[in-house]
Amino acid sequence: MKPEHPTIRPPALVAGVLLIALLALTVGAGGRSEASPGRHPPARPIVKTRHIAPGLTYTKIVRRSIPLRTYVLRIDLTQALTIDTTIADTALPSRRPLSGIVASHDALAGVNGDPGEGLGNTVHPFAQDGELLHTAGPGATLFAVSRDESRTFFGVADVSVTLTDQNSGVTYRLDRWNRGGPAPGELVGFSPLGGTLEPPPPFACSARLLPQGPPVAAPNDGVDRDFVVDTVGCSASALKTNGGVVIAAAAATEEATQLLTLVPGTPMRLHWTFGWPDVFDAVGGVPMLLRDGSPTPICASCALQPRTAVGVTASGQILLVVVDGRSRRSRGVTLGQLRNILRDLGAVTALNLDGGGSSEMVVQGQVVNQPSEGHERHITNAILVLPGADPGEA
Repeated sequence: MKPEHPTIRPPALVAGVLLIALLALTVGAGGRSEASPGRHPPARPIVKTRHIAPGLTYTKIVRRSIPLRTYVLRIDLTQALTIDTTIADTALPSRRPLSGIVASHDALAGVNGDPGEGLGNTVHPFAQDGELLHTAGPGATLFAVSRDESRTFFGVADVSVTLTDQNSGVTYRLDRWNRGGPAPGELVGFSPLGGTLEPPPPFACSARLLPQGPPVAAPNDGVDRDFVVDTVGCSASALKTNGGVVIAAAAATEEATQLLTLVPGTPMRLHWTFGWPDVFDAVGGVPMLLRDGSPTPICASCALQPRTAVGVTASGQILLVVVDGRSRRSRGVTLGQLRNILRDLGAVTALNLDGGGSSEMVVQGQVVNQPSEGHERHITNAILVLPGADPGEA
């Protein structure tokens, strides 16, 4: 898989923010304005922009005649800023208000991310600080930024997880990660991020591996991490991760026999990838709204809703956009109208994130929009803007 945008090292583009924000008001079908022949043009929107940090601006756009309220974070990663993705808690299940997530990471700002499952998990594959949260079915659409903040990636990611015996060179392909116990014919993995929601299974043959260093960028794509075999065996009791990872197979299968050949002390290398180089953080969404400046197939008649989206401009700036909905102050937008907003703000590629009551933006510790339920919803994950480097990847 090739990145959508191989470089993002442009000069800062703060000077046209107000003009671009005004263009974001074309929320009608096909980007038409509200004005009709023979009628007076609509009132100008109220646009307020605040500089949060070098390279980071926050803009609020109020259109009372619709009514509609849009909130925009514009991020220039050539400055000392980092895009970070994180689940709400230290492990699954993960549920917490966005303001708490932002505060716990000392972030400058943040928005909600992937739609969360009711049990406190993300719908799509997710990664944070070089750790894979879980795999999912094929066709997942992800957004990611390279660890050095120089490249953005959007697209369908085929997740791959392998484990290589460093002594023999034998490589084992894992069928799932933190996503349920093994069926016959499968090898599956579990990490501490799985928590109590995705623990290693009982009545299985398992090997526990202990880490020998932090995650590192793999030579071509994805992430490598070295481990050493700690213990191997079959038991009715689940083998705990104890700070490492557990690889499991159904008893009396060929995969179980393979696991039982591992000897304690054997060096192993875990590799996972979305097919992109130097990506330690990734978040999912659906559908794609724009790809390389062109519209993508979306629901043509979807209802007006609160929405959240992420996009990248031709110059490489990141846009995080929230639109309020389901209220007298802001009616919400369709997916087509959301695409128009992102395009008028300068996005060439954009992805829809979770919406509805989860749509929220926090800036400098304050909830700046009005969540449709009248209060913050407990969400599973978030996209954050950090000042400086990500301490989780130091």
